[in-house]
Amino acid sequence: MPKNNLNFSFVDLFSGIGGFHIGLKEAGGHSIGFSEIDSKAIDVYKNNFIRSKKSVDKSLGSVTEIGKINPRPDVITGGVPCQPWSVAGKNQGFDDPRGMLWSDVVRIVNTNKPKVFIFENVKALLNVDNGTAWKTVYNRFQKTGYTIYHELLNAKNYGMPQNRERLFVVGFKNDRTFSFPKPI
Repeated sequence: MPKNNLNFSFVDLFSGIGGFHIGLKEAGGHSIGFSEIDSKAIDVYKNNFIRSKKSVDKSLGSVTEIGKINPRPDVITGGVPCQPWSVAGKNQGFDDPRGMLWSDVVRIVNTNKPKVFIFENVKALLNVDNGTAWKTVYNRFQKTGYTIYHELLNAKNYGMPQNRERLFVVGFKNDRTFSFPKPI
């Protein structure tokens, strides 16, 4: 994907080894921070993206401890752990402590007021407890005051060599029309 002339800052919550980082950088963004607690993932992330000690991309620690981010990012991403919701997991939902981490994404968005946020998780989140869990998550995102869009997207429809469905939630601080990309 060719780089465009957008210039925006982003923070990647639950960064893993940097999947969101790669896409947002390709879109013209620059990272100012990331949050991850797995030490091996942090090592890979730092090795791939933080090339100098002067880098503004810094570890923000655990999402449970993040407050005001300075400078304020234009975009915040959050792909919370999927095990509580995944059909491959135990389907404990909110009863699994990781199942409540989405609320930290909402709190961080409310505290920092980015222009845009992107939340991602597994398809099963839509159906846990007959959809009650998703309604709870969705309503909390609605209460942020952002214009919210959500869609189930499959990686295979976008040039990826895997059948991987994911729920994406995108929120805009200002009212705007948005549509998810069409399959290629």
